[in-house]
Amino acid sequence: MIWNVFRRRKAAASAEQQWWRDAEREAATPTSDGVLRLRAALSAQSTTSDHEAQDELLEAMEAVLAAAPAPLPTVTTQHRVIGADACHFTAPVTLAAEVGIPGRLFLTSARCIFAGGKVQAWPWHRVRQVLRSGRDVALVVAGQDAHVHIQTNSYTDALLIVHLSDRLRAR
Repeated sequence: MIWNVFRRRKAAASAEQQWWRDAEREAATPTSDGVLRLRAALSAQSTTSDHEAQDELLEAMEAVLAAAPAPLPTVTTQHRVIGADACHFTAPVTLAAEVGIPGRLFLTSARCIFAGGKVQAWPWHRVRQVLRSGRDVALVVAGQDAHVHIQTNSYTDALLIVHLSDRLRAR
């Protein structure tokens, strides 16, 4: 009888792990049906250790779904690093290489810009790939040995950076 308690915990943990695997797969290319399925699976779980993070990821996928069919947003900013570019997204971030130095990421019509301790910019034609792991984003840039590791504050920022970057790179 006591072993049943342990089995239930193990089953619950594996259900939660399966949810995260499914959610990460769905986050790569979110669909309305996929988000609804994940929400239902989350509601069915009696106990989760990370409900807030799971809900945050679902909200991030919904934000990407809302942004997908719409034209690229235009963000009004007077930051000097933008120059003549049209700004489509901005968020507070940290570059992993510059731990402790907060900055701001701008996605513009011509480049991805980090304005923090110093300004760094990567034109879209040099950005080969944009990858996400959790709330972190990596830019694979041609001509650089290491990728650019960006730490965001939310799943929404991370998913929108990937989504908008892919749209800007494809232009």
